[in-house]
Amino acid sequence: MALPDDPLAAPQARVEEAATDAAAGPKLLAVGIDHRSAPLELRERVALSRADSEEVLLRLIARDEVAEAYVLSTCNRTEVYLRPQSPRNGAREEGEGAFRAAMELVFTARAPEVERDGRFWVLRDAEAARHLLAVAAGLESAVLGEPEVLGQVKRAAELAEGVGSCGTVLKRLLRCALQAGRRARADTEIGEGAVSLGYAVVELARHIFVGVEGRSCLVLGGGETATMAARALVEKGVRDLRFAVRGTHRHAALREEFPSATITSFQERYPTIAECDVVVASTSSDEAIVEAGELRQAMRSRRSRPLLVVDLGVPRNVAPHVGRLENVFLHDLESLQHLVARNLDRRRAEVPLVDAIVGEELRHFDAWQHGLEAEPLIAELQRRAERIRRREVDGARSRFPAELQDELDRLTRSLVRKILHHPSTRLRSADAGRAGGGEGSASHQAQLELARDLFQLGEDEE
Repeated sequence: MALPDDPLAAPQARVEEAATDAAAGPKLLAVGIDHRSAPLELRERVALSRADSEEVLLRLIARDEVAEAYVLSTCNRTEVYLRPQSPRNGAREEGEGAFRAAMELVFTARAPEVERDGRFWVLRDAEAARHLLAVAAGLESAVLGEPEVLGQVKRAAELAEGVGSCGTVLKRLLRCALQAGRRARADTEIGEGAVSLGYAVVELARHIFVGVEGRSCLVLGGGETATMAARALVEKGVRDLRFAVRGTHRHAALREEFPSATITSFQERYPTIAECDVVVASTSSDEAIVEAGELRQAMRSRRSRPLLVVDLGVPRNVAPHVGRLENVFLHDLESLQHLVARNLDRRRAEVPLVDAIVGEELRHFDAWQHGLEAEPLIAELQRRAERIRRREVDGARSRFPAELQDELDRLTRSLVRKILHHPSTRLRSADAGRAGGGEGSASHQAQLELARDLFQLGEDEE
């Protein structure tokens, strides 16, 4: 289900209800495991498919203890974000029921040792909100600045929206998280530069050919490293992909993963190289499989077209003298590792800027929450003002002709609305609570109590 332009903006009719419910306990609870807390084997067991996530969301919001739910599951993390209901059914503390629901439905049913061995983490309120914003911005990924995670956060938001598990508070949080992720990628270089060997090959190709779309690539070898490079090339637009491997034992697996690729004879590698733009070598051979003399012969038919040769083999698969051939650009594993390290340093340098973006979007969310806390009081203030207006107008109607009755109503409603506009705005504003919890939150509560006292809300009207 596609989200509208502002999919995470809450309908105004639900704001006061959400504010009343949220005030009774933790506004936000997050429970999860990730690459820091659990090994891959454990993360795989609790990973959720789209269908699994949909079922979990429906079962979570069916629980009395859960008001809202959002689930994010990727290869590196499975996280559940909840807005708990007020304590019920004898829960000893606020949010306990929601925590137990998340553990049972997502984690312990699939891998009991998640809880037994303490492989999970729990975050509340501002810490939980900051974590989701940091995930969307790429700060919590196993590979710093991973670009795919923002799309994963968005697709999980679409799913929660579709099943109706994501209410006022989580919609606003996700809106801020997606904004943080978009700004991080648009305003900083947190996602720039290849930080894996596969994408490093793509980056080298882009430097030589401007882009890899439409280029032909030959991969010598069919092992893990070779297929990793092939995946990156295909993902970035390579359509003509060829493999040359010794024997036939890898053919079936390669055809399954790369159905459009061509598998050629290893003995025919030089004629194939002559037709390609990029060559990636990664085999277990102890000797060079690309020699300078044979490659020189192959290059004669290329008519000065450049050739990128990337040697990922250990020991090296390409003879060092190949790099001296005209129009041949040779890079080995060491040069790629230098490129990756340089790009990682470049990304790390962007972390403070991304942190600042996350902090800014978190302040927007906190300010909105403070405004949400003020909604019941503002609604009560507006109801009292309307009762007073109506009483005074009803008492004065007899002194006005019938044709002015509607104008009298319009004028008095406008006066009340304008008089209450500034107090209402101040009660909702970030300045009222300093948008950050702690003393700011206490200050905001004090201002709400002061307004209640000044306007005599909750007291009998004379």
